[in-house]
Amino acid sequence: MGLDTVELIVNFEKHFGLVIPDRVAERIGTVGEMAAWLGQQLGTTGRRDSAARAAVATQLRALFSLPATLAAAVAEATPLLPLRPDPSAWKDSAAQLQAQHGLKLPGLPLVPSTPALGWLARLFGSDRLPPRPALSTSTLGELIDWTVALNFELLLPPPYHNQYDVEQAVIGLTCDQCGLSVEEVRLGSSFTNDLGLD
Repeated sequence: MGLDTVELIVNFEKHFGLVIPDRVAERIGTVGEMAAWLGQQLGTTGRRDSAARAAVATQLRALFSLPATLAAAVAEATPLLPLRPDPSAWKDSAAQLQAQHGLKLPGLPLVPSTPALGWLARLFGSDRLPPRPALSTSTLGELIDWTVALNFELLLPPPYHNQYDVEQAVIGLTCDQCGLSVEEVRLGSSFTNDLGLD
């Protein structure tokens, strides 16, 4: 394990109040595997019955003026681009969410970035990371998840009882450590190959 990985493990241990043995840390390769191991140690249950997720979903539905009668599953499949088609409207929405609820909204680009080659790209001087989603390809459901992860310190204080909350906290901690935007880190992201940790 390199220094970046050790620092991230220490951050996970501090946040979750657990000791992650070296033998465990060495065999965990992805963000999702780390979240699964932490959730198992904490005895978490379920994935989508998160109170934090439900609260963010309600706030974002109101922010984007989606009718309350629209079924949650339908609302979450709503593409983001028609909700806020121009960048200034997106910035206004972010400012409004911050002012009303103290929550940060991810700053999504209008078009997706080009996929990176992971560690190989970095070796040859490219700073491009895994592709960032864009307003043109993202949904409200994804935005809800990214908003929860981005605001994990405010929304998801320990103790943890829900696996979804553990996953979003792991994503948020990983973003903080790696300096990535929240929409770039997925549960399937490899710490070394995708996120460039040594």
